[in-house]
Amino acid sequence: MTSYKHLLDHACSLKIIDTHEHLPGEKDWASWKHDILTEWMRHYISSDIISAGLSQKTMERDIRGSSLTVKEKWNILEPYWNAVKNTGYARVLDHTARDIYGLPGVNSKTIGELDRIFNERRENTLSGQSYYRHILKEKSGIEISIVDGLDGNSAYDRSLFRYAYRPERFITPQNHGQISLIAKPMGSAVKSLDDWKHLCEKTICSEIEKGAVALKSGTAYWRSLYFPETDEKQASDNFMDILHNRKVDTSPFQNFMMHHIMKVADGKGLVFQIHTGLQEGNGNCLSNSNPEHLANLFLKYQNVTFDIFHISYPYQNILSALSKNFPNVMIDMCWSHIISPTASVNALVEFLDAVPSNKICGFGGDYIPIDGVYGHQKIARQNIAKALSIKVDEGVFDLDYAKEICKMLLIDNPKRIFKL
Repeated sequence: MTSYKHLLDHACSLKIIDTHEHLPGEKDWASWKHDILTEWMRHYISSDIISAGLSQKTMERDIRGSSLTVKEKWNILEPYWNAVKNTGYARVLDHTARDIYGLPGVNSKTIGELDRIFNERRENTLSGQSYYRHILKEKSGIEISIVDGLDGNSAYDRSLFRYAYRPERFITPQNHGQISLIAKPMGSAVKSLDDWKHLCEKTICSEIEKGAVALKSGTAYWRSLYFPETDEKQASDNFMDILHNRKVDTSPFQNFMMHHIMKVADGKGLVFQIHTGLQEGNGNCLSNSNPEHLANLFLKYQNVTFDIFHISYPYQNILSALSKNFPNVMIDMCWSHIISPTASVNALVEFLDAVPSNKICGFGGDYIPIDGVYGHQKIARQNIAKALSIKVDEGVFDLDYAKEICKMLLIDNPKRIFKL
């Protein structure tokens, strides 16, 4: 048996930790009547299809809409699907079609039956047969998934999930109405920056008490990750402009509040998950998401554990250097395995040359559609086994140590980092 086969068998035997998902509540998902293409085109694969040439308008109106049958939608999608089925995103759904739906891939002959089974399982969920549990526990071998978006939902299933809280809502307001919308649920009146700072800290503490295992930031989607320190007087003046609905550049306030959030996290020794690298969707400023922009935060807030997402692809070598250099910087491989399976294998091979193995989390599905989680974890286990087998075959370390590292990446490291 090859070292790869030994390691793949080992990886597939593990009940793993999933560091990042965007799954909606299961009851909400099951109650929403929609077809399988609307479901799948909510995330990832739609970006590749638009990149291949389908217009954004057609995607929104015809594919994600409800006016066409699933077969009519497929007739529009098929030429673009054929152009993207080489990508990691498409491979995920091919694995799911074969292993979860029992059909030979995604094509014109299977799409109708895929849709029938999808809706049958959605309806069964409404009758109490949890599809989420079937996918996550029974088929994917996931012990716990950390979900971005469960804050405020006290009904989530703790046998399946923990959650990360997004405090960036305290960075983003542009007017009085947005400030009031955030303050109202906490019963707070906000008249100054001090009030806003207090509300921010109070909310973070409340979410941690309710069970949040980390904070999460996705600010790289709309601004640079470089947050210079800002004078509080300047930030206060900027906040008052926002409070009075004046159209101003809010970056001084944003920078100040990110540092305030970091101070709260530093004081409590929290984990902070940060989106870096490729932004989902089509068209963005990639350089905003370079993890090198975060170095001032790594230096200043040394009691925060920074869980840096997506191997920072395509900045994975920069992340490797940062994680090697900073004790508080961890590498999270969530999403990366399907952005580019080959890049993820190569990155892990290099990480294992430079970075202590207790600083890498091996898997996070990062999906909205539940079906994507299965295919993603399958590719992730293959990628990790592949990277480790390269090290074994080169004589860098033996098979037993490779198996130890595999377990560290998929179980031990995320359990320790997130205190699960």
